[in-house]
Amino acid sequence: MTNGAPRLEGSVVARDYGQYPMDDESLGLALFAMVTRALDRGRPAPAFFVLGPSTVDRFSIRTLSRFAPAMRGRLLGAMAGIPGAECMAALGAFRFKGRGAINGQWVASTYIEWPDNRWWSAWQPLGPGGRLVGASPQILSAADGAPRPGGVGGWFAMARRNKLSLTVRRDPLPVH
Repeated sequence: MTNGAPRLEGSVVARDYGQYPMDDESLGLALFAMVTRALDRGRPAPAFFVLGPSTVDRFSIRTLSRFAPAMRGRLLGAMAGIPGAECMAALGAFRFKGRGAINGQWVASTYIEWPDNRWWSAWQPLGPGGRLVGASPQILSAADGAPRPGGVGGWFAMARRNKLSLTVRRDPLPVH
């Protein structure tokens, strides 16, 4: 904490539109592919990405986990309130919370939300050895009329409702 305010650590990269496209579906599939590639190195830790026109700010869930749940929610809202944020994504391996046989099982997941409350989500169960189960992920989106998954999102609405914004100090990006 600095001056009573919580301090997060993350990293920033220049936004490469080949890696982080503008189109909802293309971006979602690109981020989900990132998660599936990371499975080769073990179960990928959850992370939050805030995508802007020229940068992608990345925050590890480990950084957020040291805060109480109510503070975590406010910090996620503040991340969505970063000036210029075009969208925010949660991605990695998570324990599925829901009904049925899959409850409590690990899943590879990507959830993206935009300021206009659009969202896109993909998830796929992980089996023994951390490999994907099934041929393809379950993909849902607000554009398809699906209800937003419980327990995730609402970040931009929280930012607006509570006038939250995270002040980000980015070290200069390296020039190659």
